[in-house]
Parts: sequence; C-alpha cells; structure tokens
Amino acid sequence: MKRICVLTFLLAASALPAFSQPQGYQQGFQRSAETVTDRLSLIQQRGPNASTWHLDNLNGRFRIFTQPNLRAAGSEVFTINEGGLIGIGTQTPGAALHLSADNLFVKDRAGQFILSGRSNSNLRLYMGIRTELNPPVAQISFVEEGIAWRNISIGSNNSNIGIGYLDPREKLEVNGNIRAFGALMGNSAIFDAGNEVDRDRNWDRDRDRGRNDRDRDRNRDWGYRANDVILGLGANHARVFRVDDQGSVFAAKGFYPGGVDYAESVEVTGERSKYQPGDVMAIDPDAADGFSTTRAAYSTLVAGVYSTQPGVLASTHPLEMEKFAGEVPLAMFGIVPCKVSAENGPIARGDLLVSAATPGYAMKGTDKKRMLGAIVGKALDPLPQGTGTIRILLTSR
Repeated sequence: MKRICVLTFLLAASALPAFSQPQGYQQGFQRSAETVTDRLSLIQQRGPNASTWHLDNLNGRFRIFTQPNLRAAGSEVFTINEGGLIGIGTQTPGAALHLSADNLFVKDRAGQFILSGRSNSNLRLYMGIRTELNPPVAQISFVEEGIAWRNISIGSNNSNIGIGYLDPREKLEVNGNIRAFGALMGNSAIFDAGNEVDRDRNWDRDRDRGRNDRDRDRNRDWGYRANDVILGLGANHARVFRVDDQGSVFAAKGFYPGGVDYAESVEVTGERSKYQPGDVMAIDPDAADGFSTTRAAYSTLVAGVYSTQPGVLASTHPLEMEKFAGEVPLAMFGIVPCKVSAENGPIARGDLLVSAATPGYAMKGTDKKRMLGAIVGKALDPLPQGTGTIRILLTSR
C-alpha cells in the first residue's frame, strides 16, 4: 500500500507543468559570477512583474536605477562617477552636481530644483528651465504659495534678464521700481513711472493669463520710439518726458531746477579766477567772443550778471566739459545775486539798476536819458549805503 502511494505522488508530480523563471528575473538574481560588492539589488515588491529599485557598480560608476518590471530596461536616476561627480537624471554628470530633467510644471514655474522652508513649507524657491516655453527661459522664483511671487528669469534669446517678467525683451527688464545707491549708467534706458501701468503689468499676469495674452499686452504701443534714449511715462502710459538720440529734451510740463535764473556759459577776457559770482558783466569790444566786468557807469555794453547758481546753463558745447573751465555762467534772465554800490544814492526795492563806475558793480539809475540800453535789472533788496550783494530781477533793456 505504501509503495502504491509513493508511485501515485511521483506520477502526479511528473504531470505538473515545469516552472521557469523569466530570463530577466534569472539574470537579476544570479550570483554565480558576481558578489554583493559587484551588484546589489533592492526589490520593493517581489515577483517578476513588480517595480524594482537597484543599486549597483557599473564600470566604476555607482548608480541607482529602477525597472517597471524585471523584463524591461532600467532607468538610471542617480549616478556617482569615479571622479565624485553626482548626476541626477543623467549618466554623465558634468559638474559636482548635475541635474537633468524637463520642467515638471506646465504653467507658471520651473520645478527641476525646489527649496522649501521647514517651519513654513509654503515658502519655496523654484529654480530651473522652463523647457515648455518657446524659447526656453531659465527661471528663479521665490514663492509664498497662494500669496506672492518674485520672479527672476534669463531668456535664451540674447540672454535677456527679467525681474518680474518671464519673457524679457531687453537686456534687463524690471517690473517694479529700481533703487540704486550709486550711479545708474547706460547707453539707453526707458523709465516708466506710471502707477496705472504697474497695475496693468503686475506679476499676476504671468500666473493668471495665457502666454498669448501676455505677448499681445507686451506689444501694445507703450509710447516707446526707436529714437528715444530716455523715455518717461506717466499715468496710462502717457509720454511725459523723453530725450531723443540727438540729445533733444522734451517735457510735457516745466522744469523745476534748484536755481532761479537762465545763464549761458561764455568766454571771459583774462584769467577766469579774476571773476566772481555777482559781477556785472559786459560785452568786451576788444575780444571777438569775450566778456568782461563793466568798466563805466551807464554802460550800454552791459550783458548780465555772473550767475551764482544757474537754474539752466546753456552752452554751444554741452558735452565738452573741459571747455567750461575757461568760461563763466552769464545770467541773462531771472533772479540772481548781484554786486551793488550806493555811490549814486541808496538803493530801494524796485529801483532800476545800471552799471556803476566801480568795475563789476551796479548802482541806482537816476539819469533817464542815459538809461536806455543800460538797465541791468530791478532791485529786490535795499542797500542803504556802501557796497554789498543783493538780489535783483534781471530785466536788461
């Protein structure tokens, strides 16, 4: 009876189908030609159809790779080569840390690299390449999720840099105010001070509107022209100030300088150091383009006063500063300090002034027959006696 049972078991076992492991499965676990040092496989889930994670040493390169199952090719996700270079998503790292991946987000940020706060995980720094954009943009975004964005981008087109913009059209384009504690210099610039424009072009646009809408918005007529070197824009992008490429200045309203007179830079006879602000100046008949201090009373050669602080200084050579060294600012209109003398009587506010006998000084004019063409201006301050400096209103005639 015992022999019959054993025979029956053997016959039944021989009738079962033979179990054969898949080739990939067999290769994955074969240890006959390898050691644990050569290859170590970590399996998350057992079985030939399970997703697996592996660590191994391939030609001196330590790597971590994953397989959807043991029959499929692996995908390498982490590499350290013999030189100590680390690669994530690449088998050939080219730097101490080399991350290779397309952008993980499709709308508003680059997500190849993310840093987040521990106490406030909504604070995040996103860095990467917006590979879904055309042209691609390198983007850095500091984000407090749901509250605020701060974008810095570098466009692949001419390496333009944008702060607050993802598609900068200029070498540097900033959405917001710029504060500099030194000189701001450039061959060309656009200054936009319009509050309405800031609201129209704020950071919400890059997150909440489609790219086509942004392009249409950016290509609107903001008032900029190719010959504008400096352009100032006010509310609703109205052009309020500009300087063209020929050096002409245009302003919608007036200038508000610190000085209160208009002056021209003129050549003087002799050494410039001999002249002082407040001197009454006259045309020098002995010099082709020169001026000198007045030399006689009631001189009809009187031209103006050496300006102390001109509000506007005109010149035939505005860009050649070295030529100003031998010239003085000659005030012709406005209010200016002037040297005066009481040699022709006390000066009262409102008196007409003419050149004095004292060189470079003005005095009260009393001889109406001699005053035509000799008036320097009107006194704005009194001078009871002696000499001094008072304010006068230049009214040469």
